Amino acid sequence: MDKITGVQVKSVVGSYLENNSILETAKATGLSTVKVRKILITEGLWQSDTSKQIKELLNRGMTTAEIAGTLYMSVKNVQAYMPYERGVYGGEDLSKDAIRSDKYRNRMKQAASMQVLKSTDKNKKSERKVEMGERNITELENKENKSKKVLRLHLELDMKYADEDEMQTLQKYGSVKESISRDILVPADITLHALNYAILRMFGWQNGHLHNFSLPETVFKKLTDNKYLTWSKMAGVYFRFPTENYEDIYWDDDYKEGESIKSWMKRKYTGPYKYKGYGEHYLMNQIEVKDMFARWAEITVHEFDFRAEKQPEPYNVKLKDATIDQVIHAFADVTCHELIERLQVSDILCMKGSNEVNFAEIKKYINARLMKCNVDDVIEEYSRRRFGSVKQKREFLDSYNIPVLPVTEQLIYSYDYGDGWKVLITCEDVYECNEAAGWTGKVAADLLEEVVAKHRPVCIAKDGIELVDDVGGIRGFCEMVKTIYETDMNDEEEMEERDRIIGWAEMMGWTGRRISPKQTL
Repeated sequence: MDKITGVQVKSVVGSYLENNSILETAKATGLSTVKVRKILITEGLWQSDTSKQIKELLNRGMTTAEIAGTLYMSVKNVQAYMPYERGVYGGEDLSKDAIRSDKYRNRMKQAASMQVLKSTDKNKKSERKVEMGERNITELENKENKSKKVLRLHLELDMKYADEDEMQTLQKYGSVKESISRDILVPADITLHALNYAILRMFGWQNGHLHNFSLPETVFKKLTDNKYLTWSKMAGVYFRFPTENYEDIYWDDDYKEGESIKSWMKRKYTGPYKYKGYGEHYLMNQIEVKDMFARWAEITVHEFDFRAEKQPEPYNVKLKDATIDQVIHAFADVTCHELIERLQVSDILCMKGSNEVNFAEIKKYINARLMKCNVDDVIEEYSRRRFGSVKQKREFLDSYNIPVLPVTEQLIYSYDYGDGWKVLITCEDVYECNEAAGWTGKVAADLLEEVVAKHRPVCIAKDGIELVDDVGGIRGFCEMVKTIYETDMNDEEEMEERDRIIGWAEMMGWTGRRISPKQTL
C-alpha cells in the first residue's frame, strides 16, 4: 500500500481548515477524495453517520469483513470510512529494495485485495432455461437476430478537466494523439455488466473500485420527465433501485489471489452472457419501490446552493409528487441514475447519428408493457411461492423482465468515484451478416466472424497507453509519468522517488508499455 507521508497530511489538514470542503481539498492537494477523507478521519477533523458506525464497530473488535456484512456495505466502502493504519500513515518513504522485493507476489496480492467483492459461493453453476411464453419467444427471436450482428463501439476517456500542460504530458509520454480512447468490436448481445470488464482491461484498471453506467443528463430527464413517480415505474426496466447490496450487484466477482487478472477479466467479457444475480430483475426493484412509497408518504428536502450566503429552508413534499432532484436532496446517499447491467448494449444504445430516439414512443411502449402486468399481484405470488430450485426462482423473475428500446446515442461509464474516471461510449457502426450478401461494412469479414464465433470483443484501435488505479485521476496520472520520465538522473533523492513510483505502479499492474490493439483484450 502506498504510504501517506507527513507532508501530505499537513497539506490536506491545512487546505481543509481553509476551505472546509473535501472536494476542494482534493483538488488543491492532488489526492483522491477517498484519501483526503481518510486523512481527515484519522486526524479527527471529519466524521459522518457512516464513519461513526464503522468506528463503533471497530472499537467492538469487529473485522472489516464483519463490519461490511453488518452494515450491508462492500469491504472497499468500509475501508473508505476508516482511519489509516499507522504503518502506512505519516511514515518515511519506502526504500528501493523494499519496493522491488517480491514484486510478482505483491502484485498478485494487490490484485486480489483490490476486487470490489469476492464471491462466497465458488460452486455456482446453475443454468437458466427460459420458459417459452409469448414474451420469451420474442426474446429468442431477438437473440437470433443478433447472432450475426456486431457493434463497433468508441470508448473515450472524459478529459474535459485536463489542462494544456497535462495534455502535453500525455502526448509526450503517454502515446496520446488526440485523447485516451479505444475502439472495439463487440457481439450485439454483450451486456453492460460484461462490457464493464472489457473497459477495465482496456484502460488498465483492476476492478478495485465501484462503477456504474448512466445516461447523459439530458437523456435521463427526457426519459423520466425528472419525476420520481415516472422513474419508479422504470426501476428494474432501465434503472437500478438504489442499494448497497454489493454482494448482489457484484454477483460474479470471484477473483482468486495468484490468478492472472487478464485471464480472469477475459472470462467475464467473453460470452455467452447470463445474469445470475437477483437485484436487477424488474420484480425485485418494484418490491423496493413499493416499500419506499409505504415508508415515505412525504419527504423533507434539503436543497443546497453553493452561491447563496444563506441556504434555503428545508421543505416537505409528497413522494408521489416529488422530482428526482428533490428525492436526491432528501436522501444523501440516494442516486437514481445507475442503469441495470443485465441489459444488452444493443438494447439501450443507438448508433451514433441514427436519430432513432423518440421518447414519447418509448414511454408509450414501456407503459403498455407495464399495464399487462399487475405488479402487486405478482409480488404477492412471488412472496408466497416456494421455489424448488434457484433455477426456478430465476426463471420466474426472468419471465417478468420488461424488454426495452434504445434510448441514447451515448452511455457514460464511471469508475472509482474518488479518482473520478469517466468513459464516454458511442456506437459508431453496426455490422450485419446475411446469407446472400455476407457481412456489411468495411471491417474484414474474418474479424467479424471471430467476434461472433468466439463471442468475445476485439480491440481494433486505440489512442494512449493504459492508466492505473488509485493514482488520483488524470492529474495524478500525469504527475506519475512526469516523475518517471523527467527525473534528474543525477539527483539521488529524486531517483529514489522515481523508483518508488515505478515499483508501486508495477504492483498495480502498470507497465508503461505500448500495447497493440490486438493484444489489449
